[in-house]
Amino acid sequence: MKRYVCLILLFLLGAEGAFSQKRPMKLDDCKLWRSVDQIQLSENGKWVVYNYRALYRQDLDTTYIYNVQTGETICKAGLSNFSFMANGKLLKYEKKEEGDDSGRPSIYTLNLLTQQEKQWAKNIFLVPIKGTDMAYYVQYKPTGKTDFTFVNLLTGEEQYIVDINNFGQVEADRLLYSVVDSLKSTLYLWEKGRKTQVGEVPGYIASIANPDAKGRGTLSCASTYDTRFDVTSIYTYDLNKHLCSKLLSYRDITGLPEGTKVSSMSRLINNKTQLLIDLEPVAYPQVKRETDQVNLELWVWDENISPRRSFKRSGFDASKYDKYVYDIATGKCFTLPTKGLSSLAFPQGDDIKGCIAFDATPWYKESDWTMSPNDDVYYIGMNGEKKKLASHGKYGLSWSPDGTKVLLYDPALKAWRLIDMATGNDRDLTTGKLPYPVYEEDHDYSFDASPYGVAYWNPDNHTVTIYDRYDLWSLDLKGKKAPVCLTQGKGRKEQITFRKAEHPISSTDKLYLEGFDERSKTKGLYLLAGKNLCDMAVDSQSNLVVKANTDNCKVVLWTKENYGERDFWVSDLTLRNPKRVTDSNPQVKDINWGTTRLYTWTNLEGKKNEGILFLPENYRKGQSYPVIVLFYEKMSQGLNSYRLPEYSSATIDIPWFVSNGYIIFCPDISYRIGAPYESCYNAVISGVEQLVKDGIADKERIGINGHSWGGSQTAWLVTRTNIFKCASPCSAVTDQVADYLMLRGTGQPNMYFEEDAQGRLGKTLWEDRELYLENSPVMHADKIHTPLLIFHGEKDTSVRIYQGMALYFAMRRLGRPAWLLNYRDVGHQMGGDVECRDFMQRLIGFFDYYLKDAPMPEWMKGDNNE
Repeated sequence: MKRYVCLILLFLLGAEGAFSQKRPMKLDDCKLWRSVDQIQLSENGKWVVYNYRALYRQDLDTTYIYNVQTGETICKAGLSNFSFMANGKLLKYEKKEEGDDSGRPSIYTLNLLTQQEKQWAKNIFLVPIKGTDMAYYVQYKPTGKTDFTFVNLLTGEEQYIVDINNFGQVEADRLLYSVVDSLKSTLYLWEKGRKTQVGEVPGYIASIANPDAKGRGTLSCASTYDTRFDVTSIYTYDLNKHLCSKLLSYRDITGLPEGTKVSSMSRLINNKTQLLIDLEPVAYPQVKRETDQVNLELWVWDENISPRRSFKRSGFDASKYDKYVYDIATGKCFTLPTKGLSSLAFPQGDDIKGCIAFDATPWYKESDWTMSPNDDVYYIGMNGEKKKLASHGKYGLSWSPDGTKVLLYDPALKAWRLIDMATGNDRDLTTGKLPYPVYEEDHDYSFDASPYGVAYWNPDNHTVTIYDRYDLWSLDLKGKKAPVCLTQGKGRKEQITFRKAEHPISSTDKLYLEGFDERSKTKGLYLLAGKNLCDMAVDSQSNLVVKANTDNCKVVLWTKENYGERDFWVSDLTLRNPKRVTDSNPQVKDINWGTTRLYTWTNLEGKKNEGILFLPENYRKGQSYPVIVLFYEKMSQGLNSYRLPEYSSATIDIPWFVSNGYIIFCPDISYRIGAPYESCYNAVISGVEQLVKDGIADKERIGINGHSWGGSQTAWLVTRTNIFKCASPCSAVTDQVADYLMLRGTGQPNMYFEEDAQGRLGKTLWEDRELYLENSPVMHADKIHTPLLIFHGEKDTSVRIYQGMALYFAMRRLGRPAWLLNYRDVGHQMGGDVECRDFMQRLIGFFDYYLKDAPMPEWMKGDNNE
């Protein structure tokens, strides 16, 4: 018995020794980490091709070709721009040849079955023809002519069509193309090696539209090759009758505003009976500044748009004119009353009953102090009817596939309205009909909440499906049936947010959903088939997301992601018995990495609060650790997100600090309008105090770090508490009064930020002067007894350098320890690797000195400013 006990002890000691051999990250270990850059699954599901990228290395030039059936991987160096061809039988890529100084890589295809490689001429670009083993390439000539080549990628057989001018839709062994001479263009159909003349048109065929099911389409024509971008007429063609016919000439369109003409962007609508005209100037004016002209910028107090706003119109302004429609049968134009309206939204299809127009003009002025311009919304009918639908809001649109209906989200009603585009009549689809809000429930900004959105339209059963916070609801477009919760309330009951998955592609009888579980903070795959909603792939500790699949869904490429990994796997649609495709960072097995934990507590408002604890891999319960608090709005949804180590561009790097023995605490913050900083205090300080009570944090070794909005709150928190041993506010607003009147790089004053956006003060400076003063850290700097490391970029156009300097000079005048890192060549965040590495070194030195009793770095000792 003693022998077995000794063996067990030896095993445990050995395991302890092996575990302790994992080392903490060094600063330049950041260069070792990589992530998948490009990855593709072949159409036949037999192959996956991928490569990696790294933030600080340029030597990752290996491409990996993974055999799904055998699990073997082929490595090839020096490849780029890869893609599958011939239904996954071939891999196309580019490769630079040794000794070739032309700068142009060679094109290769690799037969994945035989591993035979073929080099193609450098002056071609292979374009695959979907669903076939074919591709084509074109070779352009100085004369404006083009040689077109069909190629069978497996046999190498080629078919040539020489000296063409333009071509349209390409199918296997089938091509529509045009040939021009001095007077006319001839349209040809090339099919299985046989050329057939379709018809002739005068001038130059600039573009060939795809034929419809009956073999009919349109040609956009210009006068000559040199004016090919200036369309002057439209012809129709008929492949069955071998005929081209003139539909309309832009020269016949009269009555347009003086100085304008029909733009090439105009399009045919309503079964090619009308032309929806986009206007453009006959000639764009050339603006020249006189040499003796005064360089003056005039600011007028009541102008609609302040001079520096980026959206101020320049050049040709189409909103100054009504919308023109040309009726081909009558040869006359009629207008839609859109003059002065900011933007028009037409459906994409051919059947146009009208448009939805937005007008921000009455509200441009207030956009200096609102997050974005508000709009008035109008219905414009093709009969000239104009009806105001709503005023002064931010609206969402979703068109039905046929363009006959549109959903308008109205923030004033907090409802979706259905608009009939034929009549302009509208109906509220959701008020009093759904038991839950269709807008963001936890919205905590001054501006109106956004809707959760539209999942899809189903024209076959006259319904549209929308989202609430958790579930999907089917709404009857005829208004005769009550809304139906397709997900049967499972989302709200189990706190899972269901959304239509991008992959796999859903069908009429199978709806694939991505579900985010608010309790575990993980994503999974679900299937709604009829009334049956089932879990297909769910992991309580990882995000599972399908990235690609074969058409029959027998092979699926997906990611498994948590704090410890993010790699790609292949399997069937159940995601069971997977095969690992990528191994992005095998070096992590030798690194003391870390884990995450969802941490909950009761905040100072008596509400449940959540946050993330990032714990060292060798964390031991009951042992207290140095803690750095890092926060920005709500971060807990990223509990299972993988984080690449990187040099600090704005804040501490979480993986590096965790690996080196720190606990990082990221609390969520829910804000109250008018008391944003107090809200922050209630969440952050209560969370820190709970960490101390739970024995997780050493109360003598707690620091805090934040950037931008998080930096502003960091600076404010240390005016209210001495719980932090040190703090680093980065790119922080410290003087709300000055910031309120300061101009951003976009030309917008920061009024919008403080009143309407993240600042969440909800009032003007003159409505509540004390509110701005109370929330300005620099005004309370005399209460700060926490050493500060202030970071700012001198070229920051979002938060000006004055803000960092103001706090620094306040601390300096008060005789309190503070250091300002003014990076003179960077903006709101770091950009260059050298600056980021330098900043990270200083963050490490600062926090290690105060929280780990490390020696003070030389740069903190003063008198060393170069």
